Amino acid sequence: MQPDNRDLALALRGGLRGRFQSSFHLLGNALEVLDDQMVHCLNPVEYETLRPLLRQIEDQLIALRRLGEHAADAAIAPVLQQASEPHPLELLDHLREFCELFNEIAVQSDFAASAQLQCPKEMTTLLTMGDTALLNGLLANLFSNSLAVSRSVHITLACAPGLLCYRDDGPGLPPDAAALLLDGIWSERLLEQGGLGLPLIRAYARAMEWGVETGEGPGLEIRFRLPACSIDLDNIVVESVPAAGDTRQRRRRYLQRELHLLTGADQTK
Repeated sequence: MQPDNRDLALALRGGLRGRFQSSFHLLGNALEVLDDQMVHCLNPVEYETLRPLLRQIEDQLIALRRLGEHAADAAIAPVLQQASEPHPLELLDHLREFCELFNEIAVQSDFAASAQLQCPKEMTTLLTMGDTALLNGLLANLFSNSLAVSRSVHITLACAPGLLCYRDDGPGLPPDAAALLLDGIWSERLLEQGGLGLPLIRAYARAMEWGVETGEGPGLEIRFRLPACSIDLDNIVVESVPAAGDTRQRRRRYLQRELHLLTGADQTK
């Protein structure tokens, strides 16, 4: 992609995200003001009667914000690979933190779901090329899809040199869903069902130049073939956790937002 086209694609993505963020921030503030006014202007019975309606509006705002962020990514999905510039990434700390955050949210939401990182004892790092923002989106969509199927799902992130394998003990991908993930082919059923999860997982992986394969059941198994970290590590700082501008709390809020409609987790914690 030519530099001006790359800048245009990134501007589109950033501009859409920024517009959605600004709009939902204003709506969220307005909802807080309305809630505060209701507390002071209504009697307790009236307030408790209307509070569920406010909660429904709040839930829908969170869902629309999540959809808006997905739409911003989907808008440039065909050019994500050219617009993204993968850089050296250490995966183990990042994956370990995501599992910890998912487990915390599951406990907070009183679900039996859990996630674990699995790797050889001698493996202390897993270096590849990637992008932190795209990796966050890929993992959040994977975790969200698994939890949507079962509130007691068990997820395993299994690592080996050059490989990240995502597994859960759910029913696995139907054939048409696997075809959508691997080849971008929509079936009539999936078109009617809608959803951006699988297409975005595919787009995120392709943008980082990660290969995607599916395994045979039982359960779900998606294997990501990782590119070698080909840059001279003596002259760079490999991104890991925590990274500047991408703290644990920021990841927690991001994952909570992805899982909110499934868990009802409090976004402020």
